[in-house]
Amino acid sequence: MLGSASESKKKIYRIIYGYWQSQCVYVATNLGIPELLHNGQQTVEAIAEKTGTKVEKLYVVLRALAHLGVFLEKPGRVFASTELSELLITNGSPSIGDFLMHITEPNMWDGWRELENSLKTGEVPFELAKGKDFYTSYMTENPKSKNLFNNAMSYLTAEVVDPLFAVYDFGRFQTIMDVGGNQGTLIANIVKRFGCKGILFDLPHEVETAPNNLAKHGVNDAVTVIGGSALESLPKGADAIVMKYFLSVFSKEDSIKVLTNCREALSKDGRVILLQTLVPSVGAPVEYPDGTIPALAAVQMMITNPGGYWRTEQEYKDLFAASGFQLEQIVHTGTSVTLMEFSSL
Repeated sequence: MLGSASESKKKIYRIIYGYWQSQCVYVATNLGIPELLHNGQQTVEAIAEKTGTKVEKLYVVLRALAHLGVFLEKPGRVFASTELSELLITNGSPSIGDFLMHITEPNMWDGWRELENSLKTGEVPFELAKGKDFYTSYMTENPKSKNLFNNAMSYLTAEVVDPLFAVYDFGRFQTIMDVGGNQGTLIANIVKRFGCKGILFDLPHEVETAPNNLAKHGVNDAVTVIGGSALESLPKGADAIVMKYFLSVFSKEDSIKVLTNCREALSKDGRVILLQTLVPSVGAPVEYPDGTIPALAAVQMMITNPGGYWRTEQEYKDLFAASGFQLEQIVHTGTSVTLMEFSSL
């Protein structure tokens, strides 16, 4: 008879096994296996032939993923899709599969290997590993990684749009500028839903694919795309600025620079709307209903960013206060994203 382990020991084992699981899922997704099984169940031999892999080695990985519920194994070493594997399909609209591929690609893992060194030196783990920063040099030189990042961000935005719009009226503004908006999925949805004008502002290489994405939403004429650095200056003309996850990229000092530029770009009655997953305070539940653990995501942000990470509600209040803003309201969306609206002092 098998012995029993304490809940604490089982939890530690699950934590230890965590990267085994994510790497198996990454490999299967990178090989396109969720797409293959979406079209019908297949033998491991057929999957191996289509993916250019060795049958017996592939079987070990697929069996493990079946035990995790990602795939379903049937007699005769036949595998079928599940609800989990359907989420990982990456050949359609941006999906959680794109988010997985971005977070677990090998170069990102290289950054995680430098986490301990970075704690001692203060340097960015990704830059220690690759000798270049993630957001400009690395993604410029690696189109596949850039595409994964763009699709991952579009997926995360698409997940929160409807709940956000159900509780907050962007229609009170005439022109909204999305600072750090990447491909423009958020501003496209805002403009389309509320009939206002939009400005998309991000680094020049970040907005390269924005026109195509805006065209898919049918809002090219309503959104002006501008490339530049929020650390330097922001274009004028908007009566509200929205930022989703953007301040997570910056240190406290650079965040204040960005917010100061926001204040200077806005009219006196303008608003800054922060969309952010907040790290819970001590004693509060650490996990959101959708499975997001903000404190852990904050470590991931630190892997690629010089001083940036996800913060608590109070930390964001302090950043805005130091930049000449006051909190007007906090709106909970029912997702892991909370809206904080600020006005100038």
